[in-house]
Amino acid sequence: MHLKKKILLILCAFAVIFLTGCGSRIEVYEDVSEYSRYMSFGVTDENSAWYKWGVDESIWPESIKDEKAVSEYRMVRYDPWDAQYLGYLVMDLKDADYDAEVKRLRKYPSTPYTGIYSVREEETYELLAVNADEYYGFVYALTDGRNRIIYAEQIFCNYFLDLDCEKYIPREYLLDGFDAGEDNPYRKMMMREE
Repeated sequence: MHLKKKILLILCAFAVIFLTGCGSRIEVYEDVSEYSRYMSFGVTDENSAWYKWGVDESIWPESIKDEKAVSEYRMVRYDPWDAQYLGYLVMDLKDADYDAEVKRLRKYPSTPYTGIYSVREEETYELLAVNADEYYGFVYALTDGRNRIIYAEQIFCNYFLDLDCEKYIPREYLLDGFDAGEDNPYRKMMMREE
């Protein structure tokens, strides 16, 4: 094969990788001691990896005071073109801490959420607080009513996620009916409206 053809093939391969975003890697963080590093609290620089499109994450705890109370934690970041974030934090709290946190969350000015990304009224768990955005997704807190609080988020843009949510977040921690796959009905509806 001629040198020019080899160079052209290599350049084409790099172009495909660049254009499909395959050069981006999925970042998964599970060390709760680094919790604050992966939250957008106080981040105002739109170029920061953790800006999260300016979505309000204040439903989540500002910090983790007792790491022993955390039973599960994962934060995922993927940026093929536009950053996408998936995360969940499960805490099993003592009675007084649980009551205080439920009280805090119930004071949050929750937004309407049903119908966005096919979400139905939550029945799997009790929904304590939700920040739903028609474009950027969800931040919310759920409880089993027995001292467990589940914080979760799916933050993205363009009406779909490249990531398979259920690969990174247990299905039961997603809002009932949530669908942000590339062919989701909500995306089709919103793209017709634009």
